[in-house]
Amino acid sequence: MACSETKQSHIKLDHVSFSFGDAMIIRDISLELLRGETYALIGKSGIGKSTLLNLIAGFLKPDKGLILIGGIPVTGPRKQTSFQFQELGLFPWQTVFEAVSLPLKILGEKKDIQAQVMSILTELHLESHKDKYPHQLSGGERQRVALARTLISDPDLLLMDEPSSALDAMTKEELQSSILRQSQERGTTLMIVTHDIEEAVLLGQSILILNENETLTRLENPCFGIQNPRDVLAFYDEVIKIRQLLRFES
Repeated sequence: MACSETKQSHIKLDHVSFSFGDAMIIRDISLELLRGETYALIGKSGIGKSTLLNLIAGFLKPDKGLILIGGIPVTGPRKQTSFQFQELGLFPWQTVFEAVSLPLKILGEKKDIQAQVMSILTELHLESHKDKYPHQLSGGERQRVALARTLISDPDLLLMDEPSSALDAMTKEELQSSILRQSQERGTTLMIVTHDIEEAVLLGQSILILNENETLTRLENPCFGIQNPRDVLAFYDEVIKIRQLLRFES
């Protein structure tokens, strides 16, 4: 796949720890993520995956250690980071067009909002739904609206918390393809939290396993980028390997 030695470091976690009360959630994690690459963060339920994502987003502050993006310490949310929450956060009173245009308005964008929004809606096959409200959309369509909203501000970092968890298998595959295509075309660094091992192997150039002892295991994914991966036996070999790691590592 891509030659990582030619890519710049984008995100760096330097001995990061975080606790809730007396419970240690993240313990002394150091990690470097490269610009424009994709990372799947996986682990057992309640182990701290979303916490780590929120630390990188700047929504939480580490107890110890430092998080840097582009060499700059993260002290709070940044404009170039987009975060897609599991709950999506689509307001029932906003149309698709209004929802997707909202980040541009918050950032003070005044020019060509119509053109920018329609461009990304067309990319994600949502242009015919621009005047609809969330209750008029399918689950997959709502997920694509949320994706459009996270991408409209052209972020350099996209963080996603289980974006496909509530979808049926076919809709999930369509969304996964959209996420991967959009992040690669834009050169966006992507970190996605998932409980779905197949999704991790599909979307992650690197797979990050958060272990029960609050440490992190990093695996390079040999199946990333292969055509029609679910038709290839090696894809399922990698899924089994990660399932075994999740079962036995501590």
